[in-house]
Amino acid sequence: MLLNSTGVIAKSQREEESALLRRKVEELNKNTARLIVEAGKLIQESKQLSAQIKSLETPARS
Repeated sequence: MLLNSTGVIAKSQREEESALLRRKVEELNKNTARLIVEAGKLIQESKQLSAQIKSLETPARS
């Protein structure tokens, strides 16, 4: 057992809190990976749109 400012914390409570924190970290990692994938897609779309805009701005040669 540990002693803190409010009293004694049982080992089982610490283990539960640790397990909860681990689950939260796993969830954050998954969300971060999803965001990275979405950012990659947006970057590719942005590049494609930029290329399309440039092709429209370039005067057509006859």
